[in-house]
Amino acid sequence: MTKPVIIIGGGLAGLYSAYKLQLLNVEYLLLEAKSQLGGRIFSAQSPINNDVSFDLGPTWIFPHQPKIQALIKSLNLSIFEQYNKGDVLYQAPDSKQPQQIAGAGDMQLFRLKHSMNTLITALYEQLSPDSILLEHNVIELKKNDNSWQVTVNHLGNIKHFTTGKLISAIPPRMVTTHLTPELWATPTLINRLSSVPTWMAGQAKFIATFEHAFWRDKNLSGQCFSRVGPMVEIHDASAEDSNYAALFGFIGVPYLSRNQVTQEQLIQACAQQLSYFYGKDAEKATGYFIKDWAEDKFVANKDDQTQSSQHPEFGFSNLEEQLSNLNIHFVASEFAKQEAGYLEGAINAVDDAIKSFIN
Repeated sequence: MTKPVIIIGGGLAGLYSAYKLQLLNVEYLLLEAKSQLGGRIFSAQSPINNDVSFDLGPTWIFPHQPKIQALIKSLNLSIFEQYNKGDVLYQAPDSKQPQQIAGAGDMQLFRLKHSMNTLITALYEQLSPDSILLEHNVIELKKNDNSWQVTVNHLGNIKHFTTGKLISAIPPRMVTTHLTPELWATPTLINRLSSVPTWMAGQAKFIATFEHAFWRDKNLSGQCFSRVGPMVEIHDASAEDSNYAALFGFIGVPYLSRNQVTQEQLIQACAQQLSYFYGKDAEKATGYFIKDWAEDKFVANKDDQTQSSQHPEFGFSNLEEQLSNLNIHFVASEFAKQEAGYLEGAINAVDDAIKSFIN
């Protein structure tokens, strides 16, 4: 089977690549290894309303990021401002009760109404379903003369595709882990790919849902900071109308420590920490959710699991000719020249790559 363009990865970068190619009437085929689209955009469904979800991946859009805001608007989606009214709570080591600090941070942040999953769904609805293949895990890439040979495992069945131009919409380290670069890339390119950390890959996020945002009644913003853990940072994650209340936290325990306990034990520790901050009200949660990105083999490799979090920066210097000759474009957010790692970065990386498709 021959396709003009093959896109590997069905996260935001992959879907946006397909969307841009479709607008240009360029035929494409998107291959996604998982059974669902979204990549690191992933949400937990409300236990009381199927239409409400809470983000366990990317959560915020920043005011200075115009492209992601423009895309959201063009898809008839809407954003709302992150709730940050009220005081902050702080947990110091050996402190029996949290310290209350007047006024939350005044940094303006936006969230997507009904969760980031709506962006993935809206993009997918613009595309041809026949051009999106789920559970198609690329297990080998080879470059022969002017074409790419793409070998895929689909539920145990091996399939082969051929294309002249390839778009890789997965993080740099996932390229080295899954796309057999030793068969087509120089050692310089492989080393460059291996050295760039996958943004947030070593992180875990926790969400607790509630019937009511009780902290707001006490002039609390939902923001908590801790030097104890397991969560080092907590924020209000309630839906826009606040009828579906939630708190989310970043778990600061390193992966090699937290993988020594069960998920249930980690959830219990997070729940106990919420009780430390908020007392008995926090014990009335309607649901708990946790996502450990370090355990996702399509997001994190061993380097991501063991190294401290760093902001990604991929250097394209001295690689332009090689990439041009290969006819491959790297468009995951980590490859962006501006806003790398963020949703805006994925849009930037794709827009830069798509320029080559415009005659």
